[in-house]
Amino acid sequence: MHDPYLQLAVAEGFGESPVPALLQPDLDPVSVLTAPPSPPDVPLRVAERLRQPDLAATAAALQKRARAHGLLVLTPDHPEWPPQLTNAPLRPLVLFVQGDPAALRRQPSVAVVGSRTPTPYGSEAATLLCSALARAGAVTWSGLARGIDGIAHGQNVAAKVPTVAVLAGGLDAIYPPEHQELAARIVATGGALVSELPPGQRARRGHFVRRNRILAVGAQAVVVVEASLSSGALHTARFAAEAGPDVFAVPGPWTSERSQGCHRLLTEGAHVVESPEALLQALGLLLAPDADVGATHGLQCSAEQQRLLDLLRHGPRPGDLLARESGLERGAFLRALMALERDGVVVRGAGDLWSRGAGRTG
Repeated sequence: MHDPYLQLAVAEGFGESPVPALLQPDLDPVSVLTAPPSPPDVPLRVAERLRQPDLAATAAALQKRARAHGLLVLTPDHPEWPPQLTNAPLRPLVLFVQGDPAALRRQPSVAVVGSRTPTPYGSEAATLLCSALARAGAVTWSGLARGIDGIAHGQNVAAKVPTVAVLAGGLDAIYPPEHQELAARIVATGGALVSELPPGQRARRGHFVRRNRILAVGAQAVVVVEASLSSGALHTARFAAEAGPDVFAVPGPWTSERSQGCHRLLTEGAHVVESPEALLQALGLLLAPDADVGATHGLQCSAEQQRLLDLLRHGPRPGDLLARESGLERGAFLRALMALERDGVVVRGAGDLWSRGAGRTG
């Protein structure tokens, strides 16, 4: 028999709303295929697909198509399947993976989610938190979306620490399209792109909520940086709270609409994020002292480069402000900044916001 989990995934249909009866952790796929359930246990369309005589052939064709796109097809029986998903509520039946599947099992791991349109406060908070997590060696899980997600992945890529991007649609068409380069860098630095949907299937609105349940249980903890009350990040956090991973939220200005979701999570029992150091301590992670960034990474800094590092010691700076504060001639400033960026010691975030990175080793 062809992989029974993949057959069930084809029958389930990859729709906007998961079919709970087929996604239970204790489900025996062979038994379900042998004696398929009927409505109301499953929708009529699913019951009909379970009884189609060519279901195994359809699953085999899907696997062949995925491999043609360079994707690895993981199901719960595969040795590379991430164990944290094995007993997760509404666990996926299949994952399509591009990159190194070992990144899905690597620990420590933290999911970082938040607004697609963060405020400068949220961007700075995400940069500082994700830089610290990357420097502590944590694999960051996020959704490759604009805003907080992109910052989270970017910090790991700059630090050359694997990161996992869970997409809502097929991996043959990266969304959003402006993150195609970031997606390629994620794979190039030992990370992975993951989707529950096969190549050729585009995400619809409900697929993002469906994707969020994987983000919620893929990592050991979930950190929400900035989110409105209607943000999908709240779906991720609440699913995590029900499934087991710890949930953390960054408080913000009470007048900010993008902080209201985090404040709601805090009233529901989420842990408050007071600082990057406090978050690392809560997660049981260690961070090398920040004062020795150059020495830690074997990098010989010029006086100009060290001046920029000193200015960034207490948080991110916009590029124009950093140039003014450095007092350097324009050419010397750009040479020092580009050299630090090349070595990953500083990273450029959204809005030309520069911050300390993890640097390169060796």
